[in-house]
Amino acid sequence: MPTEVLTEYERQRLAHVARNREYMARLGVTTMAAKIGLGVDTTATNATMTRPKKIKIKKEPSEPTRRSSRVVGIKAEFTGDEIDEIDEDDADDDARGATKRKRSSVYSDDDHVAASREWLAEARETLLKLRSESSSSGGAKSDSWRDDAVKRWGEHVPKLDAVKDWEEWVKSRVGSPPPASDLCLLQEYYAHDGWMLLMACVLMSRVSSWETKHRCISGFFEAYPTPSAALDARAEDVFEIIKSLGLFPGRMRSIVEVTTKFLTYPGAFTVGLEPEHKLYGIGEFGNDSFHIFARNDISRTPGDKNLQSFVAWQRRRQQKPCVA
Repeated sequence: MPTEVLTEYERQRLAHVARNREYMARLGVTTMAAKIGLGVDTTATNATMTRPKKIKIKKEPSEPTRRSSRVVGIKAEFTGDEIDEIDEDDADDDARGATKRKRSSVYSDDDHVAASREWLAEARETLLKLRSESSSSGGAKSDSWRDDAVKRWGEHVPKLDAVKDWEEWVKSRVGSPPPASDLCLLQEYYAHDGWMLLMACVLMSRVSSWETKHRCISGFFEAYPTPSAALDARAEDVFEIIKSLGLFPGRMRSIVEVTTKFLTYPGAFTVGLEPEHKLYGIGEFGNDSFHIFARNDISRTPGDKNLQSFVAWQRRRQQKPCVA
């Protein structure tokens, strides 16, 4: 059977999955990391994914038969590579991007959603299981918690005696995300890690092109999988990866300042708009994203329309009656 040609959406989704599988492998969860690859060989140049076969029902065509312009080979109307000069808090346009993706893919959004939700659910279950095991199997010792921090965030975490409570230090930086939604927002892929979530928010800010922000965010985490690696990066190398996002000086400053605070602050990490918790480049959108996705706080009333949709989805899910 010939190899299926993946759409840009599928390739980018698989790239995000690959970045997270690397994260889990770094923590030693190699068996589960391989399991949740959804049949994808991410070492290949053109990754492919395995989908369940669908039962096709032959239908008699009605007249006239309509065919989309994409099927007959007409060039797509939208190419997207634009930078939208809007307020930072209106950064994420995944909802509009989802409409375009549905037109451009031979598979329905339901297929994409099902695959993404399966990975997100299994990945989060595994990461949270690892977190609970760390706190229950002798991991309460400071050196064990610091070892865990090094695996997650690299060698630039503080020295052992620089942090009073290493358990609190680590847990405050690890996400406790809500269940995966049907919306498949970018933040959902990185909600398990506070630094990755904030970096995603910094990089997607003021970018309207779905393809551009997904490609750049995945490329950034491929080059710099930990905050320690990001601090060791050369600015010119980062520029080559994220230049199509625009606004490079501001983004680079945000990357450095958020990463430095994440690694060096000796106490519990949090994000806020108050002066003592304010991070450069993290406004209302980033603040809401952190608390919704990394802290599972769906009591918030965010200003961003996609965050509003996500919170509404989670609330509806909670209100559904349990079936015995």
